[in-house]
Amino acid sequence: LQGDSKKLEDASAYLSLPWERNAPEPRLLSGSSFRVSGAAAALTVSSRDSFQISTLVCSTKLTQNVNLLGLLKWRSKPSLLCGNLQKLMNVDGGEVIKFLQDTLDALFSIMMEHADTDVYDTLVFDALVFIVRLVADRKFQHFNTVLEAYIRQHFSATLAYK
Repeated sequence: LQGDSKKLEDASAYLSLPWERNAPEPRLLSGSSFRVSGAAAALTVSSRDSFQISTLVCSTKLTQNVNLLGLLKWRSKPSLLCGNLQKLMNVDGGEVIKFLQDTLDALFSIMMEHADTDVYDTLVFDALVFIVRLVADRKFQHFNTVLEAYIRQHFSATLAYK
């Protein structure tokens, strides 16, 4: 955007401009720029100047892996719980390790909330063994301290001892 610097101090002069340049507009001047009409008439948009913004969306709390997400949000669809517990064993180990505490919290919550039935006991036990094996793997051995800290500081599933 080119224009009088005094005019550019007033944000309303350029914030009301369209988000994209329309080249085929009849206001196209000869050369490489066109004039903007209305409140920003003193501004000139150069066709040579442009920029592009790209973003990368990342989440530190939720995974994009459908199988792991199904387990982490198991309360939203309890009818899929058995399948989600079984599918956990197919999730990439690195993805499970990234969400180690959340995954363990989910597994122990399932045990606690379904203590009156043994429907999920074997599946949860298998999932816990799967996680312990992951942590024991050389590739993820540095997460052993994370698991130990979880056991010492965060574990609170009093009914899980059964």
